[in-house]
Amino acid sequence: MKTKAKVFDFLAPTAVILILLIVWQMSCIIFNISFHLLPKPTEIFLALNNNFISVIYPDMLVSLTVMLLGYLIAVPLGFVIAAISSQFKLAVRMITPVLIILMVTPMATLVPEFKLFWGVSQSVKILVVILQCTPVIAVNSITGFTHVSPDKQNLMKALGCGKWETFFRVTIPNAMPQIFTGLKLGCILCTIAAMSADLSVGQGGLGYRIAVSSSMSATDTAYAAILVAAVIGVLLYSLVSKIESKVVTWK
Repeated sequence: MKTKAKVFDFLAPTAVILILLIVWQMSCIIFNISFHLLPKPTEIFLALNNNFISVIYPDMLVSLTVMLLGYLIAVPLGFVIAAISSQFKLAVRMITPVLIILMVTPMATLVPEFKLFWGVSQSVKILVVILQCTPVIAVNSITGFTHVSPDKQNLMKALGCGKWETFFRVTIPNAMPQIFTGLKLGCILCTIAAMSADLSVGQGGLGYRIAVSSSMSATDTAYAAILVAAVIGVLLYSLVSKIESKVVTWK
């Protein structure tokens, strides 16, 4: 049964994607849509094949480095913020609104201000990713840490366990589903943040490649870069989901 379910989980979205690509291809042909407005999927894949090594790959490495560095800093940072603040109800009430404000603020809008301090550099892009990912990881972790069964906590107190021992032995394991929800959302946001930062800062990256290709009417290359960015985001999300399935075995 599990094998059939996994096959279905793969085939179902694959079929939907294929149908959408066929509809896209046929619509471009039937309605004679200009290449400069919307290239056909076949033209996009051809551009990806022709330009990946020479054009897209160097920019992909730039974006991937920014995404991974920003995400790997945001994960422990968000976890530590959540771990410390969740021990005090007042701290949770004070920091949660700030985190929510950061979550809903498009960090790309702050790039001009960041450039005044740090100039045009990859550090600005990494900072954008950190600020975009950390709040969602922290908020979801706080939710998990503050919704542990009181019976389990009382049992640990009866056994003579301190606050932090209870936190590591009971709170963290019980909060794992919420923690991984934050980590998966962070994967999505780090991709979006990196693309936005590329567009605003320049200095290479897939977002920069999309902007340059669009300005030169090379829309097939622009869409190819978008496709690569989407694939990276999906792969990161899938990797975290795979780790979750190994860690949260009871879910």
